[in-house]
Amino acid sequence: MSTNTILVSTDFSENAQVALEKACELAGLLKAKLHVLHVQDESSLRIAIKEGLLDSCETDEAIRAAVARLTEERFAQMFAQADCTGLDIIHLSRRGEAAAQTLAYAKQINADMIVIGRHGEGVLGNIISAVLGSVAEVIIRKSPCPVLVVRRDHRKQ
Repeated sequence: MSTNTILVSTDFSENAQVALEKACELAGLLKAKLHVLHVQDESSLRIAIKEGLLDSCETDEAIRAAVARLTEERFAQMFAQADCTGLDIIHLSRRGEAAAQTLAYAKQINADMIVIGRHGEGVLGNIISAVLGSVAEVIIRKSPCPVLVVRRDHRKQ
């Protein structure tokens, strides 16, 4: 089985950072193209309020532009912290439900593997995942390709 295309789903969390680091390592070893997808499930207005961006924005267009800049800054921070030098990387952001958008994009690009960070470690996280289902668990169940789930403690020391 050859792995030419790896998809990483990110929410810019610490777990997602560790998943990106592992995906970069794999992509380098396998000479694979790396796609990094961020899915926003909130409106631009909610994100702007949550991130304190409204003071500098007067129009809907300005709000959307500020959120887009923030997303690009977060991508840049993630890549700066990971050793992705020399890799063929495509990064993008979509709106919608994270698991559904990730699965749809994996099919669109014919991903050979999805790498995702796992949240909810511990007993409480396992109970919540069992009752509600997590993004990672939905992706594992419905993925068109193998899925590598990375925990925060998988980070290189």
